[in-house]
Amino acid sequence: MSVVPSPTPSPHAAVAPPPPRAGGAGPAATLARLTYAWNNSPQPGWRTVRRLYDSAPRTVPVTVSRVESGHPSIAYLGLPQGRANILQLLEQQRSRTSPGPIRRESGRTRLRALAADHWPDADLVVVGAHARLLEHLPTTASLTAPFRVHLVVDVPTSAEELDRRISRRERWEFRRNQREHHWTLEEDSSPEAFDFFYRTMHAPTMSRRHGERSRTESPSVARHAILRHGTLMFVTSAGVRVAGVLCHWSPDRRTLTTRLLGVRDGDQRHYEEGAFKAVYHLLLRWARENRVDHVDFFGTEAFLSKGIFQWKRKFGPRVVLPPNHFSDKRIRLHVRRDTPQVRDFLVANPLLALEPGPAGPALVPTYFTDSARPPRTDISARCPGLPEPRLVDLDAFLADVDSAVADPDLEAVAPGARA
Repeated sequence: MSVVPSPTPSPHAAVAPPPPRAGGAGPAATLARLTYAWNNSPQPGWRTVRRLYDSAPRTVPVTVSRVESGHPSIAYLGLPQGRANILQLLEQQRSRTSPGPIRRESGRTRLRALAADHWPDADLVVVGAHARLLEHLPTTASLTAPFRVHLVVDVPTSAEELDRRISRRERWEFRRNQREHHWTLEEDSSPEAFDFFYRTMHAPTMSRRHGERSRTESPSVARHAILRHGTLMFVTSAGVRVAGVLCHWSPDRRTLTTRLLGVRDGDQRHYEEGAFKAVYHLLLRWARENRVDHVDFFGTEAFLSKGIFQWKRKFGPRVVLPPNHFSDKRIRLHVRRDTPQVRDFLVANPLLALEPGPAGPALVPTYFTDSARPPRTDISARCPGLPEPRLVDLDAFLADVDSAVADPDLEAVAPGARA
């Protein structure tokens, strides 16, 4: 499967109204737009500068995450964003079987140290870097995956076809909840609406659901960069705004990308009643009615076990590489110790591996298995365009891995250092 969105012209070019403009000029607004472009622009110039910047450091941060004895230790090194994205996700997945306190050791190392077989003392080592830099690393007992992926729904012209693409269970739940709450979608991109959305929906939702791990755009970036070239939608029930989503238009206005979401006061009740999910259902309907070709549900990690991936795929999205600087960034998962706990972890966390293909890199759902551990195909990867899953036999995959591989003298991680 090619991971590049098709450039085929749309049979129903978008005719949505001009994008709303968020007021604001001066240094703060300019800085916000530059910050957003640095992190999100699909333009070749920005992507080139970002690649050069990310590839420049001679040393990179490394963090080793440990829990109680017997559970896999995980090291992440490379691009700093991976410490918040990749490492936190893997820690969360590990916590399902090991809920104890996490200890982190931090330092710095060089990628070339890995090529010389000097590794952090960890069972699993994940390297995040530009694809070219990973070419020099060992490939034994390793897989390469995207740093991030996007899930993009190609909006059909027919309401019936849009309905068919959504999973049967998801359609049933939405219709049941819609009969009770009579949700409608309201567009309002005024500065007052933005302030209301960010203050009473997005910020409290991120705080209550993610706490200290919360990652989002600042109010300045959201106002001056996203809203300036986007739109703001609210889900209303009986005239009350209960959920909202801030979206960004692509330059050609064929793709609408969801960026910031939230429910009123971050109240769990709005999740239980289905208002949060209603955002996606109603936004797709709005996109079809307004001749929008694609709705991009934005980025997530390439691990199939992540809850947000499993939920968003129910809307029938394609899985593609991001349009920004992340399109050329990868993670390389190296297994350094073969233990029962490591095998359990790998089996429980299938991922989208990147394999060479005739039209460029192809995403392949990859599941680990052995004679005692059946593949977790119940963690579905079913999405339009993805091939059939590939099963990786752990006995063969880990044939050259020792049960006690480590380099305790590695200078990258200072013993006892805490992040």
